[in-house]
Amino acid sequence: MSELQVGGRLGPYRLEEILGEGGMGIVFRAVHEPAGVEVAVKILKHAFIEDETFRRRFVHEGRAAQEVRHRHLVPILEAGEIDGRQYLAVAYVRGCSLAQRISQVGPLPVTSAIDIAAGVGSGLDALHEHGLVHRDVKSANVLLDENDSAMLTDFGLAKGRAYTVLTKAGQVMGTLDYLAPELIRGEQATAASDIYALGCVVYECLIGSAPFAGKPIYAVGIAHLEEPPPDPSVLRPELPSSLGWAVTQALEKDPARRPPSAAGYAMMLRVAAGSQ
Repeated sequence: MSELQVGGRLGPYRLEEILGEGGMGIVFRAVHEPAGVEVAVKILKHAFIEDETFRRRFVHEGRAAQEVRHRHLVPILEAGEIDGRQYLAVAYVRGCSLAQRISQVGPLPVTSAIDIAAGVGSGLDALHEHGLVHRDVKSANVLLDENDSAMLTDFGLAKGRAYTVLTKAGQVMGTLDYLAPELIRGEQATAASDIYALGCVVYECLIGSAPFAGKPIYAVGIAHLEEPPPDPSVLRPELPSSLGWAVTQALEKDPARRPPSAAGYAMMLRVAAGSQ
């Protein structure tokens, strides 16, 4: 079985354009022809179709996302299997990812960074209230629509109380630049882990890169475990020192010392920036 290409079909979906590619799947902009609706379709890569663990994790993304609806979470429309291919159809968001925006323009204005933190933070809190942990919060998984409103997507690593653990023994899930110290140590993912990752995203918004980006892979892991992040207000002197302090509160090594909620963290940032 070969990978699907632009111009191909998956059941009722006509694949129009590749939007992105991750470790597990390829995302296409597609048209659901019977309804005439544009969607984003994520299709599990051929390499993982025969791996039961990955197949279950892929379906699990849809199950997790369907538990909660929120205006800052990209909704899952359909999940299933067609011709032996696992897929998810989600709402198509016109715009770009936060990672693309930062790559294009560099560090963002403080107000934009805080607005993004507030949007993503409220979506995360909604997940957490439903007993879900996202586990892969990163700038590539934050979409900015045509009004620059932030929406969190890609629940492929999400984990809830109702689900079995789908990772293999010793396997660390997530993206290293945003990975909380306790996850590197192999401990349980919690809401505090997502808040740490959100702190990394906010740092990236303000500085242009995640706190320990640019180091060799092994050094990034060690830095998350042992090194304090560089003060954003030192790297970008026009930032208030109070904001530099507030940003790093989510990056505490001890999960218990981080802000108790993602929306509360965003409010802390807004107050520290003097823009409440």
